[in-house]
Amino acid sequence: MRHTSRAVALGRGAIALATLLLAAAPVSAQVHTPSPARTPKRGGGFWLDAGAGSGRLRLTCTTCPTVVAAGGTAVTVSAGFTPARNVLLGLQAQQWRSSGSELGRRVSSLLAVVQWYPWPATGFFMRAGNGIVRGPGTPQAGGAATSQGTGVGFALGVGYDVKVNRRLGLTVQAATHIAALGDLTVGGQPADDVIAYVTRLGVAVVLR
Repeated sequence: MRHTSRAVALGRGAIALATLLLAAAPVSAQVHTPSPARTPKRGGGFWLDAGAGSGRLRLTCTTCPTVVAAGGTAVTVSAGFTPARNVLLGLQAQQWRSSGSELGRRVSSLLAVVQWYPWPATGFFMRAGNGIVRGPGTPQAGGAATSQGTGVGFALGVGYDVKVNRRLGLTVQAATHIAALGDLTVGGQPADDVIAYVTRLGVAVVLR
C-alpha cells in the first residue's frame, strides 16, 4: 500500500497545482498587457511543440541499497488548444532513453498538461502535468536485470518562447517528471515503492 498512497499523493499534488495555475490565469491577463508577438492566441487556437534534449534518470526504492542514475536523451511532443490568451491545455508524450547500451532503459509518459504565462509579454511560462508513466526498476547500481512498472506521475517545468514568425517559434524547456512505479520484482529481488525521476533540458519547435 505504500506505493499506492505515494501515487495518490503525487496525483493530488499535480491536480492542485494545475487548478491554482488556471485560477490565477484571469488575474494575470488583467494585470499585464501581453505582446501579440510572443503570447498564444486569444482562444480556441491549436498549438503543437516537439523537442529533444538531454535527460537524466534516477531510480530509488525502499529496498534498494543504492540510488541508480543514468544519462540519456528525452524526446517530447505536446499538442492542444488555447482556452485563454495566457493559458494552453493539451497532452504531452515524452520518452527518455538511456545513452548507455548496457542499461537499455526507457521511461515513457503521457500527461495532461496546463501551460501558463504569468507575464505574457516576456515569453516565460510554467507547465504542470499529471498522467501515466511506464519505466524500469532495478535492485542495484549497474544491475543488468530490469522490470517494467506502470504508475501515476506528474511533471513540473519552465520555459521561454522566442518567436520566429507569426506561427513558428522556438522554446527552451526544463522539467522534472516524478512517477511512483509501485512494487517490482527484478532479477528475483524485491524493489518496493520504486520512484523514477526524469530531469530534462531541451529545445523545441513550436507551432501556434
